[in-house]
Amino acid sequence: MHLRCSDVSASRYWHTWKSPKEASLPSPKYKALRTSYAARNAQYMSSRKAFEIELCNIETSKDFIEFQSTNTTDKTSINVIGKFTDNITSPEYTRVTILDLKPSYNICDRVAIKIEARDSLNRRKTYGGDMFRVKLFTQKPYSAVNPDNFFDYNNGTYIALFTILWEGYIDLQVMLVHPAEVIPLFSPTLNGSRAHTKLFFGGFVAKDKNGKVHSERTVCTITEREEPFCNLSQTQTYGPWYCSAPKDEYLNCSHWTTHSTDKKGTPKLLQPLLDKVAKQILDRTKKVIYRSNRLITATTKTNSLFQHYSQLRNDSLPYCKANGPPPIKANGYFFQGKWYPLHCVVHRFSTEEIRECLEGKTIHFYGDSTGKQVFSLLQSRLKCETIDLPPPRKTSPHEQLCRTNNITLHNTFHGLPIIGSKKVKVQNIHYAATEIDNLVGGPNVIIFLSYWAHFSMTGTKFYEKRITLVKEAIYRLLDRSPETKVVMKGANTRGYSGDIVNVLSSDWHSLHLEKTLRKCFQNDTDFGFIDSWDITQVQPFSDNVHPRHSIVGTYIDLFMTYICKK
Repeated sequence: MHLRCSDVSASRYWHTWKSPKEASLPSPKYKALRTSYAARNAQYMSSRKAFEIELCNIETSKDFIEFQSTNTTDKTSINVIGKFTDNITSPEYTRVTILDLKPSYNICDRVAIKIEARDSLNRRKTYGGDMFRVKLFTQKPYSAVNPDNFFDYNNGTYIALFTILWEGYIDLQVMLVHPAEVIPLFSPTLNGSRAHTKLFFGGFVAKDKNGKVHSERTVCTITEREEPFCNLSQTQTYGPWYCSAPKDEYLNCSHWTTHSTDKKGTPKLLQPLLDKVAKQILDRTKKVIYRSNRLITATTKTNSLFQHYSQLRNDSLPYCKANGPPPIKANGYFFQGKWYPLHCVVHRFSTEEIRECLEGKTIHFYGDSTGKQVFSLLQSRLKCETIDLPPPRKTSPHEQLCRTNNITLHNTFHGLPIIGSKKVKVQNIHYAATEIDNLVGGPNVIIFLSYWAHFSMTGTKFYEKRITLVKEAIYRLLDRSPETKVVMKGANTRGYSGDIVNVLSSDWHSLHLEKTLRKCFQNDTDFGFIDSWDITQVQPFSDNVHPRHSIVGTYIDLFMTYICKK
């Protein structure tokens, strides 16, 4: 029986708040709304399991009341055609307000940030959909956190709700990641209708009976090509793959030997999309629109030795355990350069502790190069020597095996599509679902999945089908070997190297893949989940699809805590 992840809506969960001072409502209506707010807030608070403690009883500020937004703009039909694209969200004019700013705060106090999106003519926007990144932070030593909740009123107004989690001077940064007007440009990628524009090469090579080498390179995609074409798909793992048939009469589809990325073909196909309007929209990518200087002063209570939230909770928090993917929100924070989950304790592992925990264990890494980063850093820390793969397989950039002190690490790429600068031999391409079906599991076998970076251009339906088949393979493995452990890593923020990358694989696309991934695995509470999205949203470094070693080290500490701590 096939498991199927339910469809994930691209719309947000709308939840709207407004300051009474700005509401200007008549007194009777205001009282009625306050009553509505109280009931809704009680329900909201009862669901916040992470904060059901006396030490930090987080409540939504009483200075907010609830109202019902009547704006129902369809974001897929946003019109960006105007004189000089005047209606695009403006980083210069968009306003940021800290509601009811106090002279000082305590740990666990709430802070509300209001963003009012405005266009290039300084007019208030009338629809939502802008992608903002908002954080509270202290620069030195670095501390930072995402909002507990971010609400889009769907009328150009946004509210970010934060909890103060450390003492000292705290600042606010608001970044416009993408204006709402980018959605019509990005949506075709998300729904898969642009998948045919991501081009690859297939190399076909063979010798004739006279010893002459025949070789030809043709174009390949995940969608069917114009006939004649070679259907090179892996149907059991949802790996559709089609290459134009070679024109050399001696060559046929069975001579497919290599795979590579067409670096020039995709930009050429997408260039017509990048007209004046599109370029003006994309020019407003990742613009910091507000950054304060010592905005908030946070202190602890009198005679308290606690400097941050986890110190308050340390005695009552358990070690982090597998619990499946959490909601996309603040699930942790940086304090003085270290990551602290809100709900549990992560252990900082020394190399010796890693060796002791992993002795006798085998870790199989399946996925992309962001998962390989975890493999490579573990390999380096353990001084794990690369060894030959069992024949007929050979070590390549897409598969490696190392062994040290009775610890085995095995990394395998997830199969096509593979985007990169290097040519890949077809014999070195393996699909994760097939690999997992061939595994012998057990208490000393661990699966590590990182499965996102190469799928933004495929669309969410393609991605969902692929990860669902991987999930089915994991379930079959767990049926055979119930004690096998599974840990997943989600998407992370990435840097943009140009407009074409932006159109095919922006943070907007990655966020929708992340929603799909978490929805698919939401009931798998026996799986550990590394919230790399939360971590990299507020990291102290620039966005990069391959985060720095210190961030990957945080992943390793979380991974090892899931595996080794009880």
